[in-house]
Amino acid sequence: MNGEIWFEIDPGGRFALDDYGRRFLAGLRRSALTWGPLGVIAFDSWALALAGPSVLAVLTVPEADPFGLQLRLAGGEFGGYWGDDCSIWDDYAPDAPGYIYVQDPEASPEEMAGRAADWIATQLSRPLLLEEHRSSALGLRHRTWVFDDTGERSPCCRSCRKPHFPGGSPRRGQTLVAHVRDVAPSAAW
Repeated sequence: MNGEIWFEIDPGGRFALDDYGRRFLAGLRRSALTWGPLGVIAFDSWALALAGPSVLAVLTVPEADPFGLQLRLAGGEFGGYWGDDCSIWDDYAPDAPGYIYVQDPEASPEEMAGRAADWIATQLSRPLLLEEHRSSALGLRHRTWVFDDTGERSPCCRSCRKPHFPGGSPRRGQTLVAHVRDVAPSAAW
């Protein structure tokens, strides 16, 4: 994968992308051309054909790598949520704020791509914080992503890499919050 195509299909996948998935990704790619002001580029995205047939599309938020948006499409339905790339679809809760689930068997893949693209643009316009707590006993770090507009919280997965915390690490027994991503100026609604 060279990162020049939005949602480029991972060549290491075991499954072939069906026509519905191809049309969905084509529609998503057309919409993605407008996401530059939201701070993402084609290199931040990838896709994978899954059994079912279905397709998984992932868009990483550069400032919050590996945290980002994940979409899973199957014929007539798709869901989307925020998460780490190492915990794909674990703890998915379609009724939580910031998540989306659309079930419409009559919708074309292009219509589903339009709904997904609108959701992605809205999500990329949300301010994002990173909270890190260091335990007082063992000094272990626990990170949580926090959406500043709603206070919604999403834990960082346990196995993801933990780069240096922005602005310095918390001391034992301390919790710090770092501003990671502002609302894109052109995306304010």
